Amino acid sequence: MASAGKSSGATPIGRRGPKTGSNVAERTIPAQLESGAAAMAPAPSAQQEALKALERFGRYHYSVAGDYLEWGMAQARAILTPCTPAEHVASQTTLATQFGEKMQGRVREFVNLASETRASFRELVGDATARLAETFKQSA
Repeated sequence: MASAGKSSGATPIGRRGPKTGSNVAERTIPAQLESGAAAMAPAPSAQQEALKALERFGRYHYSVAGDYLEWGMAQARAILTPCTPAEHVASQTTLATQFGEKMQGRVREFVNLASETRASFRELVGDATARLAETFKQSA
């Protein structure tokens, strides 16, 4: 009688076990993990660029709010000073002109800020796309 499930010592032909490196999972999973890590490598730099952009826009908005505050204070001082109506109109016109010039400068500053941010993100996305394409070429 043959013993059920027990081996007599020799491994039957065709059941020698897996050869080293023949397991598909052993070959592909580490490669996929490496390619995934390489694909995600630009993410921290993208986060850093985004935080820099947010900080710059925050500082810009803070400076614009300061300009509005200064303009409001200057208007209050101009209104509270005793002078003729013609002088009030002249001082308000002067204040409005100065404020308009300051806002034109702020608009130019905003346009420069936006274009610099767009350029840095475009460069970052281009680098990330190139790395990802290279990773796909290597894994294929």
